[in-house]
Amino acid sequence: MSCTGRRLLPITAVTIVAVGSQVSPPTARADLHNITYRARIDALTTGSQATFVITGGQTNTTNLPSMPGNVFEANTVLPDPQQAGLRIVLHFPYSANVHCEMDVDDSVFTQADQLVKPAPGSADPNNGALACGAPVPG
Repeated sequence: MSCTGRRLLPITAVTIVAVGSQVSPPTARADLHNITYRARIDALTTGSQATFVITGGQTNTTNLPSMPGNVFEANTVLPDPQQAGLRIVLHFPYSANVHCEMDVDDSVFTQADQLVKPAPGSADPNNGALACGAPVPG
């Protein structure tokens, strides 16, 4: 191989690598994740609510079943499972063991079980609340 051929070899290799990188497909967007929220209250209560993140930082609030042991379930799709959050609220005079769970792509992501006992006349926004996952806006 001549001296000229040896000098052109590195330039040719760099050119092939540069062209090859431009032909490769673009990087895929972030995957969406299936989020399942579950809430269960193990005592008779009325007026209990669950608030959960749906999309774009928006939330949805629903009344929970008043009969003990009935499971509330809701589904949404989020680009980042770290955005998912669920907040369960009981109102005085009711207290109960509360189960809060979030599944991401059919695997348990986070869960909490706690006795929730609201204090009468409290102005604390977290009075009677159990949260799991990201903080729920609003």
